[in-house]
Amino acid sequence: MNAVTSDAYLPERLEALAELTRIGRAREGFDPGLLTESEDVLRRSGERLRLSAGHTVVAIAGGTGSGKSTLFNALSGATFSVPGVTRPTTRDVHACVWGMEGAAPLLDWLGVDRRHRYERASVLDAGEAELHGLVLLDLPDHDSVVTSSAAAVDRISKQADMLIWVLDPQKYADAAVHDRYLVPLAGHSGLFTVVLNQTDTLTDSQAEDCLEDLGRLLESEGLDDAWLHSVSARTGSGLDGLRGLLADAIAASSAAAERIAADIDAVGARYAAYDGGPAAAPAAPAALPAPVAAPAPASVIARNGTDGVAIAPAEGTSQALGTSADGASAVAKPPWEMTAEELAELRTERNRPPWEDALPADPAGREPEPEELAANVPPETASVLIGSLADASGLSAVADHRAGVREAQAARFTGWPPARLFRRSGSAPGTASSAAGLAPQSEVDNAVTAFADAAGGRLPEPWPGAVRRAARSRADEVPPGLAEATRLPDPESTAVPGSWRLAAAWQRLLLVIAVAALTGAVAAGVTHGFGGFGGLGGRFWVIGLAAVVVAALLLGWLTSLACRNLADGAAEHERRFAEGALRGRVTTVARNLVLAPAGRELAAYERFRRELAIARGNDQRMADQ
Repeated sequence: MNAVTSDAYLPERLEALAELTRIGRAREGFDPGLLTESEDVLRRSGERLRLSAGHTVVAIAGGTGSGKSTLFNALSGATFSVPGVTRPTTRDVHACVWGMEGAAPLLDWLGVDRRHRYERASVLDAGEAELHGLVLLDLPDHDSVVTSSAAAVDRISKQADMLIWVLDPQKYADAAVHDRYLVPLAGHSGLFTVVLNQTDTLTDSQAEDCLEDLGRLLESEGLDDAWLHSVSARTGSGLDGLRGLLADAIAASSAAAERIAADIDAVGARYAAYDGGPAAAPAAPAALPAPVAAPAPASVIARNGTDGVAIAPAEGTSQALGTSADGASAVAKPPWEMTAEELAELRTERNRPPWEDALPADPAGREPEPEELAANVPPETASVLIGSLADASGLSAVADHRAGVREAQAARFTGWPPARLFRRSGSAPGTASSAAGLAPQSEVDNAVTAFADAAGGRLPEPWPGAVRRAARSRADEVPPGLAEATRLPDPESTAVPGSWRLAAAWQRLLLVIAVAALTGAVAAGVTHGFGGFGGLGGRFWVIGLAAVVVAALLLGWLTSLACRNLADGAAEHERRFAEGALRGRVTTVARNLVLAPAGRELAAYERFRRELAIARGNDQRMADQ
C-alpha cells in the first residue's frame, strides 16, 4: 500500500481538500457540483474518522434476484436477512457485526435500523476470530421501484469502506448497475469486489466463460483493479476465498482510510482541470510535517495559511475527546461510552464544515503587505504595466519639462551677463507639475486589462477572470494616484550648485574688468585729446586697456560656452532624476492598486496548486519523507 494513499498522510490530504473547497467557494467559475461533492467527501470522511476505527464496513449490493441476501446469510452463518419471493426482495438495510462493542454509533451513522442489527455471538463465532471487527451490510436492491431503497444504496455505497457487488449469470452485463454504480467507482476499483453468484446453475465451462466475459467488460470500463470472484451462495462454493479476502482487509485495518483516500483521489482528479501549471517561478516548498498515525477520531481541519498544516481539536469537544483542561491529550472516550448529551454535541460539531474552522491567512491575522502580494506577479509582466502607466501619466513630458526648467535656471546663473539683455523676457517654463495631467481612464483600463491577460490569461478558467477582476478592482483610483505621483517640488526651489555660483562670480568679475578697462581707455583718450595721442606711452596705454577689454569679453564668451555644457549636463541630470523619482512613484501606485490585488489571486492560484498536489498525493515532500 502506497504511503501517500494510506492513513499516514490522510490528515494532510483532507486539510488540502478542505482548502481547495474554500478557494473554490470564494471564486466564480468552479463547478458547483464538484464543490458540493468535495463538501460531501469532507463531511463523510470526518464522520467516519470520528467513529469506530476498529470496524470495517463491507456492504453487499446487487439487483433483484442476484442472490445477495443469500450471500449475506452464507457469510453470516445464519438467516439474518430473509430472502424474499416477491420483488423487490430486500427493502431494508441489514447488518451483521462481528464484535458489537463500539459499533452502535457507526450503525446509527449508516442508518441501520436497530431491528435489523445482528451480532455474531457465542458459538457462532467459533473459527471466525479473523473476522472480528467486520460490519457486513445487506443493502436493498439497487433496481428496486421503491425510491427509498435506491436512495439507501446510493448513500451507503459512498459510506461503506468496501463494496461487494453481486451479479448473476443472466444479468451480469446489466447497464443499470454498470453505468450507475460500477463505472463511476472506477477510481475505487481496488476497494470493491465483483462477485458472480449462482454459478451452481452453470456448467464449469459456462461459469468460466461468464467469468472471463465479465472480466473483459470490467477491464473495458477501467475496473481492472477490482477483485473478481465466482461463488455459489446456495452451495457455499467459493465462500472461503471471499471470507479470506474480508479477513485480509480487517487485518490490514486500512479499508476505511483507503476508501477516504480513494474519494479524495476521485475529487482531486476533477480539481486538476483548474491547474494549468505554475503562473511564475515556483518558490521553494516549505517543510511538510512528518506523517502521523491514524488521525484522532475527533480532529477537525485547521490551517495556518502557509504551506504548513495543523490538526486542532474541535472547539467544544474536549470532554468528548478526553482532553484535559490544560490541553494535555488523554485517551479519547469511545462513542459507546458517551452520554446522549455528549453524542448530540459531537453530532452538532460533526455537521460543521471543516473549512469553517480554518484559520486566517496569517496566524496573527496580519494582512500581507502590498510588496509581498505584488511579488507573486512575474517581473516582466509587472514591468510592462508600470511602463504603460508611466506613459499614461505623462512621465516623460514631466521629466522633459523639469529638464528645461533646470537648463533655464543654469543659464541664468552661468550665462554671459550681456547676452541676457537680448534674451526675451517671459520665456521661462512654468512649474514642473504643469506638464502632467490626469491620466485618461481609458488608457489606464487598457493597460490594466493587457496586464491581467498577460499575468493570468494562460491559466485555466476561472483564474483568468479572477485575476482580471482583481487587477481592475481599483482601476478607478489609478488616474488620481498617477496625478499625485507626478507632482514633485519645482526645480527652481532646489539648492543652486556651488559651481554655478562660482561661474556666475567669474562672469561678473570678467564683466567688471572689461567695464573698468573700457572706462580707462576712454578716459585716456579724453585726456590726450581727440586729435591724437600726446606720445608713444599714451598710445600704448590706450591700446593695452583696449586689449584688456577684448580679452575680458573673449574670456566671458568662452566661459559662457563652457557653462552652456554645464547647463546641458544639469538638465540631463535633472531629467534622469525626475524619471527615476517619478517611475518609483508610479511603481508604488501600480503596486498598491493593481499588482497587489492581482498578486493576491496569483498567490491563491499557487496555493491551490500546492494544496491540489497534497490532496492528490503528488506532493514531492510526501515522497521524500
